[in-house]
Amino acid sequence: MKPTNLDGLEKLVAEICDEYVRKWKTEGVKYINVPSYEHMYAEGNWTPIEQEWLLTTRLRMLSKSRPEIPSSIPLLPLPILRRLSIHLTKTLEIQVNLDHYEFWAWSAEVFKSFEDSIPILKTLKNEYSTKLLYLLFHICLAKLGYPPFTSEAMVLNRVIDAVIDRHVHHIISQKFVIGIPIAAVTFEVLLKTFTKLYGSEEAKMKLEKLEKSKRATFGRVLSLFKKEVLPNISQDLQLCILELSKIVENIWNMYGKNWVEILLTWRNKFMHGASTWAPRAFGVYTNYICLILWHLIPHEEYKRKQNELLKIIKWQGHLVGVERYWSFYPP
Repeated sequence: MKPTNLDGLEKLVAEICDEYVRKWKTEGVKYINVPSYEHMYAEGNWTPIEQEWLLTTRLRMLSKSRPEIPSSIPLLPLPILRRLSIHLTKTLEIQVNLDHYEFWAWSAEVFKSFEDSIPILKTLKNEYSTKLLYLLFHICLAKLGYPPFTSEAMVLNRVIDAVIDRHVHHIISQKFVIGIPIAAVTFEVLLKTFTKLYGSEEAKMKLEKLEKSKRATFGRVLSLFKKEVLPNISQDLQLCILELSKIVENIWNMYGKNWVEILLTWRNKFMHGASTWAPRAFGVYTNYICLILWHLIPHEEYKRKQNELLKIIKWQGHLVGVERYWSFYPP
């Protein structure tokens, strides 16, 4: 795909996400009655807006008449996957939708496949921290029930209600309560590991000093990353983090003056028991994590891995009675 086509494809992705948010703000009240979209917690609501304006829906539809457009998120080129967290975070203003399931599932599948070759994933694996990373993805992808837009889904949902343990029902339906502290801790571990591997010597020394004095809190680690690490990383990743952060500041500015303060407020309110609710915060943390890790995936190796993973997933999809227990994709 030529650079001009790549630019055009990303513009299309951005426009679809923007239109999804606009549609919900102007028409959403027709489908779900909530007092305020800024403060609602919703996930996976399936409405006419989703049926027309989800990224997954639009890509599939547009690809039929325009073969140059990938038909699904896993088929998007790596440069766009590296930036997809930015565009999808805008839609988190509304809800966690099926686009997020698709993106998080594919991200987790890809990251797992690179565990032995990407330094940061290899380090996390050796320190058992990838268990935390993949636990977060499982939490993000956990959903109880099927979007009830078919008669089959309505029957399956009644079966689920009848056979699933009531405790599991409560955990999954309130997963944002579990998701926020897990996501914040995972993001903290990732920032520490990133600093140790890619930070300047001064940044590494400051982090080591914080850890030795047992003062390496999320707030201090985040501030260290912003001041000492972010200005010295690749310009592409730096600009992407700043772009994502600007979106966070625009949507959730009631929680802080800047992105560091917002992320810290969410974490502290939960960890210290001041609050048990925040709007899709676990999704925002997870998108930061995905943004950073996707930028560390090498282009040529990804093209090979992408084809291998898609072949494996397609092959396993034909197996009857085999539960893909360790897999993430499809969500």
